[in-house]
Amino acid sequence: MPGWRARIALISPQGETLERTFNVYAPRGVSTNTTKIWFPGPSVEGLVHLSDQLESAAKIFAGWHHDLAMFGCTSGSLVKGVGFDKECIERLEKASGFPALTTSTAVLEGFDKLGMPSTAVLTPYPDETNAAEKKFLEDNGIKVTTIDAIEESPARHRSNTVADGLKQVRRPCIPDLEDTQIYKSVMKMDLSGAQSLFISCAGLDTMEIVEMLETDLGIPVITSCQASLWGALRHCRVGDRMPRYGKLFTL
Repeated sequence: MPGWRARIALISPQGETLERTFNVYAPRGVSTNTTKIWFPGPSVEGLVHLSDQLESAAKIFAGWHHDLAMFGCTSGSLVKGVGFDKECIERLEKASGFPALTTSTAVLEGFDKLGMPSTAVLTPYPDETNAAEKKFLEDNGIKVTTIDAIEESPARHRSNTVADGLKQVRRPCIPDLEDTQIYKSVMKMDLSGAQSLFISCAGLDTMEIVEMLETDLGIPVITSCQASLWGALRHCRVGDRMPRYGKLFTL
């Protein structure tokens, strides 16, 4: 029977990266059901619009038993500042009827579990979103030594407004970034004073480079996809250790 260990309801923006993470890397006996919410882009305006859709998305799962509802978006679950991730959790739980978690909450739990109070951060976001993320992390006790954006990120170099997102035009998006581009961007960063590295955005495909980065950098690496899966599994009391996906998965 699918989901005999845990059944997770995943709510995420358009794109297959996080959905693939849960379907490919979750251990045996864990199943995921997914619904998508419309995402005009990672500007502050777009992220607020994304989070406004949480209740309607969660209600899809109401009355159908799941062990956890997961809001799989980093910046979308922190955009309104410290405590917003907890607000999202409360809204999800009320709408769905079962426990909930967000990506940003899982990331904070990952930092706490690793005992790493300082980090360098890499994102694909525009500057205003990076500023919001830096403030959220620091208001939650995480010292951000530097926050850089991936230069090749399409979200970095164009407007991402709600109106812009209404245009039905195929163009490059965050999931189009390859893991080699992410790796090279990390290697350009100044990691002085950082006890860890955080690669933010659940749209970035990072699972296969976490172990490589930890080996090359000599510090723990947290990524949004990795932390989302780790946090969801641990909240469902699934304790599999999978060191290939980083030190976090050994805890």
